[in-house]
Parts: sequence; structure tokens; C-alpha cells
Amino acid sequence: MKIGVLEWVARRRVLVLAASLLVVAVFEVLHEATEIGDVWFLVLAAHAFLIISLIVYSGTVTRLYHPALLVARPDVPAVDVPPSPGPVLAAAGFTIASGKIGIGTGRDVAAGVDVAFDAPLLGLWLVLIVALWVAALWRNGVRLRPDGILDRQIFGSLFVPWEALSTPHAAYAFDPYRISLFLAHPERTRRRGLRQGNRAMLPAAGVDAELLARAIHEYANRPELREAIGSPDELARFLAATGVRGARAAS
Repeated sequence: MKIGVLEWVARRRVLVLAASLLVVAVFEVLHEATEIGDVWFLVLAAHAFLIISLIVYSGTVTRLYHPALLVARPDVPAVDVPPSPGPVLAAAGFTIASGKIGIGTGRDVAAGVDVAFDAPLLGLWLVLIVALWVAALWRNGVRLRPDGILDRQIFGSLFVPWEALSTPHAAYAFDPYRISLFLAHPERTRRRGLRQGNRAMLPAAGVDAELLARAIHEYANRPELREAIGSPDELARFLAATGVRGARAAS
């Protein structure tokens, strides 16, 4: 998929996940309509190919998709990293994979078959699907606010106030996937929930790590600009001056 298509997947994640439920229904009808034979095998092969392709590609996208995009959120106010299409594709793939399991289990229950032995495994599978949907639909990732940096994940968050950062060197791109922070006052950072890991390391999922590091560096060193964080004009000013190739605001 091209970047434009992946951006569409991330923006229309509700539609993509709804389409995955429709695909479950379509393949169930096809499986019921075909008998053992060449047609049945082709349907089964297409079903398996789609599932495997979505799941494998979701991992590739999560690893390689790092566009130089930021999103102005004047209503918050904040600057967000754009949503990543990787979790959306993973949720769609596992949803399609789980459709047959769920439908089969429902038929067994309706027929009076005892499914107690399979209940723990089915429960874990359901938890996985719910977690994937939450990851796909919830706006996780790094958010820059006038008062600091918020890293939101499924099970917890980390907040780093601007005053906790060291200046003039506040952040740099550790690698394409992570931002390293220089913390002058790590005791001022706050964790909530089950957010674990290094307090001085932020994820760069779905965003160019160099662009995000430069944004953090900019507002750590220029406190007079922090109140304007989230406004489209301020984001446009920063992107024009950042020097990162192709940097732009997400539409």
C-alpha cells in the first residue's frame, strides 16, 4: 500500500473495522454455499491468504510507516502524532480470523454442545480481539500539550512536563522507532496505569522520529511558544522551520 492509502486506513479506521465484520459474514456465506471440492478449497485459500496478509502486513507497516506528519488539535489544545494504520490492519486481520471461531462456537452452544473445556482459550481470544480494537480505535501515542508531553498507551500513560526536560538538548531520535529524552528532573514525570519502561524513552509509532524529536526540542527550549501549541498557525510555523524533508500537517 502507498502512504496515501495507509493514511486513509488510519483516518477511516472505524470503516475498515466495520468492513472486516462484513468480510466475516461474506466468507461464512461462501463456506456454507460451497461443498468440499475445488471451489471450497479456493474459498478457504482466499480466506487464509487475506488473514495472513493483513496480520503480516500490519507488522511491516508498524515498523516501516513513519511519515513526517503532525496533527493540530486546537480543541484540546495539543499536537498529536497521527494514528498508525498498523493496529487497524492487525485488528481487521484477527477479527476476520476470529469470525469462524466465534460463529462455530455459537452454533455449538445452540446445539447443546458442552464448550466449557474451550472456554478459557475462547476467553483469552476475546480479550485479544477487544485489546486490538481498542488499540486501533483509541488515539494512542505521543501528544504535545502546553504543559508537557503525554504518551498514551492502552494500559497506561506517561506525562513529562516541559520543566522536567534538560535544555538546550532536550530530545533526539534514538532510532526510527523511539525518541530519547534528556531529563533534568525525572522525579517530575508521572505514570498512570500500567505504563512501564524507561521514562526517558517515547515511541515514534506512525510518525517520523526526527520530526517529533525536533518538536519536543523546540518547545522545551522556547517556553514562550507553548501556549500556542495546538493551533494550526503555530504548527504551520514549526513545520516550515523544522528542516525535516516532507514535514506537513495531517489533513
